[in-house]
Amino acid sequence: MVINTRRAVVLSALGVGAALTLGAPNAWADHPSQGTASQGTASEGAAGTKPAIKAAASRAVASAAPAARTAPARRTQTVRTTGRTTARAQPGLSITDPGQSPFDLSSGPTPAAELSGIAYSGGTDYYAVGDDGATSIWQVYTSLNGMNGLIRSSVVTGGLPAPGLGADSEGIAVRRETNSAWVSDEIASSITEFSLATGAQIGTVAVPSIYRSANVQNNMGLESLSYAAGVLWTANEEALRPDGELSTTTAGSWVRIQQFGGTGMSAQSQYAYRTDPISEMSPFITVERSGLVDLLALPDGRVLSLERELGGFLPHFRSRIYLLDFTGATDVSAVPTLSAGGFTAVTKTLLWQGLFGFSNFEGITLGPRLRDGSYGILLVSDNGSGQLGQRQTVLPLVLRGLTISPGSTPPATSVV
Repeated sequence: MVINTRRAVVLSALGVGAALTLGAPNAWADHPSQGTASQGTASEGAAGTKPAIKAAASRAVASAAPAARTAPARRTQTVRTTGRTTARAQPGLSITDPGQSPFDLSSGPTPAAELSGIAYSGGTDYYAVGDDGATSIWQVYTSLNGMNGLIRSSVVTGGLPAPGLGADSEGIAVRRETNSAWVSDEIASSITEFSLATGAQIGTVAVPSIYRSANVQNNMGLESLSYAAGVLWTANEEALRPDGELSTTTAGSWVRIQQFGGTGMSAQSQYAYRTDPISEMSPFITVERSGLVDLLALPDGRVLSLERELGGFLPHFRSRIYLLDFTGATDVSAVPTLSAGGFTAVTKTLLWQGLFGFSNFEGITLGPRLRDGSYGILLVSDNGSGQLGQRQTVLPLVLRGLTISPGSTPPATSVV
């Protein structure tokens, strides 16, 4: 989703770009120093209260939340860095930050822009889609250092013409066994499958009617898409109209995570998920947000969420990655409104967070296996036509604790 604001010119006039840099001096430092360790997790339990009403906001983006809440059943060791936090779930998965600045993703010979979804295809190959209406699935070359997961090079090398793409492509999930990819469209509330050989539309996924366009608030519909272990996942960014209000500084937003499976990718379970609240409103913009912008399905069946927030007095982007736990969560497929409560939501544990002045990370994918057995993770940012100084970048992270069989998706082969 692109951030549009009437006050972008005000930000420029006030020198907010420079102020953002001062406000988070090392958010993109190459080697952030480690500070003291602390503990913190975030979770949501049984729902029972209606979210607070959000102040009006125009079309924008964001996700992620400011403060981690406590999950009594699980302890998480958090190592704080300047501008970024790495939280290691004990035991289980952990995400570490190798300390590289957001890496400029060149559009190469293409007009690729406003990239909001990315999916790994093997080796150094990735596919991406943008929400600018372009009818191309972009081919992205990204080389990682096999020792530490740092990016060596990243460039859009070409575009696969896909006339069936809609006006607002937000998520992409590659299906290697059929050499195809699903793409979610936020405006149409649709998921369409395309051939990666020809770009032709080869199928559609029947999305539950609760996600229909009439229920979407402020263009915050199907933002997420991920596929692994035979399961396709999607979710809306912030609350649908029947499910309550958008995020505020006191409460997050209820969204629905949808699972598809089987030969025809039919709708299966659906779960309620609570996003984090907005950290602080700003006098300089009217587009503060906090929502769920992508999901990452892992080959072992676990799922991560990427939240993004735009907030703070001097507005910045905060990205957070959570490990989800569906144990005991209610299937809300037949629940007409989440605002009424009476269900148990998905719980979430914070694995990593980062604060950025100009990188609006909207997409996440699991990359290749590194030499030590860990896996690279790649985030991609939407440059939003340059508003608020946004840049088209990718950010490397490292995932540890994932064990899969050779030949599984992604291939268990090391990069060099």
